[in-house]
Amino acid sequence: MKIEMEIFKARQTRMVNKIQRYFNSTPIRNAFARWMVNAFYENSFYSISYLVKEMHTNRQTISNMISECEEEGYIIVERKGKTVACQASKPLIDKMNDYCKWRKEITELTVGKAYNDLVQFEKWMSKEFNV
Repeated sequence: MKIEMEIFKARQTRMVNKIQRYFNSTPIRNAFARWMVNAFYENSFYSISYLVKEMHTNRQTISNMISECEEEGYIIVERKGKTVACQASKPLIDKMNDYCKWRKEITELTVGKAYNDLVQFEKWMSKEFNV
C-alpha cells in the first residue's frame, strides 16, 4: 500500500514539465502513456480499435489523446487508409524511463525496509526461541 500511496502522491506533485502535466492530469492519460511506451518496446503501433478494446474506453477519448499527443510530439502516428496507429516517441520514452527509475527507487525504499525488518525479526525470533 505504501508504494501505491507514493505513486498517487507523485501523480499529484510531479508536474514540473509539460509532458508530466499532460500524462498525470487524468488516469486515462496516465494509462495511455503506458500503452504507448509498451507499443514502442514491442516495436509495434497500436490502432485506435485496439486501444479502445484494451483500455475499455471509447474512440473519441482515444482519438483526442492521439491528436493531442501527436501535436506535442509525444507519440508517432502512422496512417494507412482509414487506420490510425501509434506508439511513443523518444520524449515520452525518456520521461517513462525517468518514472521507472523513480518507481524502482521508491519500491526499494519501501519494500527494502520491510524485507530488512523481516530479516531482523527472524534473527530476533531465532535467538529468542533458540531455533
